[in-house]
Amino acid sequence: MNQQYTFNSAPRAVRNGNRKKYRDAEDEETRPANIMYDSRVIRGNTYATPVPTRPLHMHIQPTKTFKRNKNVKRSKPVPRASTPEPVEGRKHTDVQTDNFLEELHDTPEEAEITTQTDALLDYPTAPEFVPKPSGVEKETEILPGDLFDFDLEVEPILEVIVGKSLDHALMEVLEEEELKELKEHKRNFEQKRNTMLAEVQRIEAAEKRRIDEKERRIKQAKEFDFKQKHAAEKIKAQKLAKQLLCSTQDIVFVNLEKDRKFEEPIMKQIREDFLPWIITETRSKLDEVTTATKAMGNLMNDTLICIRAKITDEKE
Repeated sequence: MNQQYTFNSAPRAVRNGNRKKYRDAEDEETRPANIMYDSRVIRGNTYATPVPTRPLHMHIQPTKTFKRNKNVKRSKPVPRASTPEPVEGRKHTDVQTDNFLEELHDTPEEAEITTQTDALLDYPTAPEFVPKPSGVEKETEILPGDLFDFDLEVEPILEVIVGKSLDHALMEVLEEEELKELKEHKRNFEQKRNTMLAEVQRIEAAEKRRIDEKERRIKQAKEFDFKQKHAAEKIKAQKLAKQLLCSTQDIVFVNLEKDRKFEEPIMKQIREDFLPWIITETRSKLDEVTTATKAMGNLMNDTLICIRAKITDEKE
């Protein structure tokens, strides 16, 4: 148990019994014949689609079912190991491993090319189509005078043409005369109409002036009546005011005298000037007398005190 373990078997290749070294014909038949349904074909823009660098795991899905022998065993696809997940902080990047590197573009390369075409050539006019005649051609000879006499046959045609020309000319002359008369009638009518319009405008202007004058006179009359009424009202108001003033003047003066609004100038001067001066002077005199009396009293008190002091001194 303490001896070191050693592997004594010789190395040999491992063979998968399920994998065949060749392809069956039936497997070839099951593959799609149209490349549009082949999963190995990449569709779309080859410039915009990145080229896969790893081998694709192709799993063929047959579109048709074929009758096979039940005894034949179908080979199972060997699962291939997938790429492990990238380490944290990193990511996988597709890298081309081909022998020749190819630059990939999102848009195909473009280039501008110009060309000069030949000038437009005028083709000749196509000849008029003439259908091929059908039937058998015949010919005959007509001698002068066999069919018709030109002078005899043309006379009625000329009469009709000349008559139609004369009638047409006469109609044109009549129409011209009628147009002249219509123009003359129109000119006379325009002249009369202009004359009538001028007369109507003159009448309208006169009527307008008359209406304006009437309105102006009515306005003046209204203003005169208003002024007269206003003056009459003012006169009435003045008369009424005079009557009221005459009757109330005596009463007003009596009331004012009772309220002492009207005074004699001497009495007013005595009351406003003389009496206040007398009162002021009297107060000043009284103040002087009061001051003198107080001074005499104080002097007499001092004298009495001195006399009493001397008497007391003599007695002692």
